[in-house]
Amino acid sequence: SFIRHKTTDFTKKKLVILGTGWGGFRLLRDIDLNYYNVNVISPRNHFLFTPLLTSTTVGTLEFRGIIEPVRTARSQLNYVQAYCTGIDTENKQVYGESFYSQPDPVTGEPVKSKFQMRYDVLVVAVGAEPNTFGVEGVREHCHFLKQISDARDIRQKILECFERASDPTISPEERKRLLRFVIVGGGPTSVEFAAELHDFLKKDVHKWFPDLEDDVMISLVEAGKKLLSSFDEKLSDYTMRLYTKRKIDVRTGVAVARVTESSIFLSDGAQLDYGLCVWSTGVAATSLVKKLAFEKDPSGRISVDACLRVEGQQDIYAIGDCAVFPGSPLPFTAQVAEQEGKYLAKRLNQLPRGVDVPSFHFNNRGMLAYIGGHQALVDTPFSKSSGFLSWIVWNAAYITKLVSIRNKIMIPLYWFKSFLFGRDIARF
Repeated sequence: SFIRHKTTDFTKKKLVILGTGWGGFRLLRDIDLNYYNVNVISPRNHFLFTPLLTSTTVGTLEFRGIIEPVRTARSQLNYVQAYCTGIDTENKQVYGESFYSQPDPVTGEPVKSKFQMRYDVLVVAVGAEPNTFGVEGVREHCHFLKQISDARDIRQKILECFERASDPTISPEERKRLLRFVIVGGGPTSVEFAAELHDFLKKDVHKWFPDLEDDVMISLVEAGKKLLSSFDEKLSDYTMRLYTKRKIDVRTGVAVARVTESSIFLSDGAQLDYGLCVWSTGVAATSLVKKLAFEKDPSGRISVDACLRVEGQQDIYAIGDCAVFPGSPLPFTAQVAEQEGKYLAKRLNQLPRGVDVPSFHFNNRGMLAYIGGHQALVDTPFSKSSGFLSWIVWNAAYITKLVSIRNKIMIPLYWFKSFLFGRDIARF
């Protein structure tokens, strides 16, 4: 099998990047095209600005404002929308399977074409997948929140719940079930999604669904002792008090036992009947990473050395959530992956010049989280604050980090539109 390539300069090394997340996309943007023919394989043809993903679930922002097309990131780029299914390290080949199906000429059944691609340098940046911890019913009945498609499904489901609850023939018990939104996990994504839901409730539901407002319940379920355990303790405690004051049902120190189509069962015996359940409890290794014959840590992440080279390999690197430094793991965050992508680009750019680049060092710039009501948390080495001014910092920080000028313009416009006219509640 084969794939069509753009015009190739055979005097350059062939760099293959697997993935278009924070690490892979930063590497793609910074790599020197004078030394490398760049090839990208990923089922996702865009980069997603994940810190603002929760804002799209209720219409505060629109989906297009937080994505960047991969093809427009660099010229002379060969992009293939496909899944990587395996790596042959001996023959330096990557095996792939097309993202799209096509009818088999003989049977007519949908099949996906397969191909292989040679590499000189390979970078594995495939990220991770949601961790269900083996809890029964999670994959079948819960929504994850990692991709644009997840946010779109959640947005549709929220609006569906409100429209169904507006049916005059529905029972009070069923109405309360439809309007309970359960969020499992106590990290930044869960807390920010709860904040966006609360804002939606106070501004838009209050105006457009006034008869339903008193029946809405937001529940946060966290197995640990507190929310935002990675943040400063005072900021974590402040968030707990604020959410309790807002009548958000925060349940800490309790795990999920199983999930059904309409109910979630907790380890303390409680049963929560829900209309929507969002699962955001951390990440686990992808199916590809699990089957690769590389050295890994107990969690299944690929072990890399101080230069992000896969242990035991010469021309294969791993960055982002799929990689780990043995003995000193870094958090699963966007800034870690982006800094690794930036470092690796610098290293690969210097290698042809014979210049050595020191080992990777993570520079912790701190963490931000939106907690609703035009308030945010700022937890950096220099400042630990909460409130409205922190929300201004949160806004400014993310606007400056957006990649394209288009999105730097569009995001403030979306915020202004939501503030002035409210969120779009049309379901289509």
